Amino acid sequence: MSESVHTPPPAPARDGGPRPRVAPGRPDPARPAPAAVGEVAVAVDAGARFEGVLACPKDTRIEGCLKGEVNAVGRVELGVDARVEGRIEAREIVVAGHFDGLLAASHAIELRETARVTGELRAPGLSAAEGCVVKGRCRTAAAEGRG
Repeated sequence: MSESVHTPPPAPARDGGPRPRVAPGRPDPARPAPAAVGEVAVAVDAGARFEGVLACPKDTRIEGCLKGEVNAVGRVELGVDARVEGRIEAREIVVAGHFDGLLAASHAIELRETARVTGELRAPGLSAAEGCVVKGRCRTAAAEGRG
């Protein structure tokens, strides 16, 4: 007697259409490949929720929902679908999604055109793409030793 295996249908693509099935052991072209050493690590993946304090020893990308605090040595990127509430401290911060709270970078903050930020931004350098929205305060001041 043979057993039947039920495979659930693939999750819909971001554009709403069906995603093609991917053979086991093969990379899914709709998902980014895992980060290699020295590359950006995904700390909170799309669809995931995290609440608390996140300490990041290397560059980190957030694609999902996070409520709390992020302390990073390097760069923190918030993807287009990211929803973050709280505080982020890092060398560099790049925002393409939604953020509510305090962004504090020791080097620079970059706001992409899809960024929606409410709160306070503190960094020696700030760049904002046309189309981004900021509601709050921005404070730029030279970092120690930069004159």
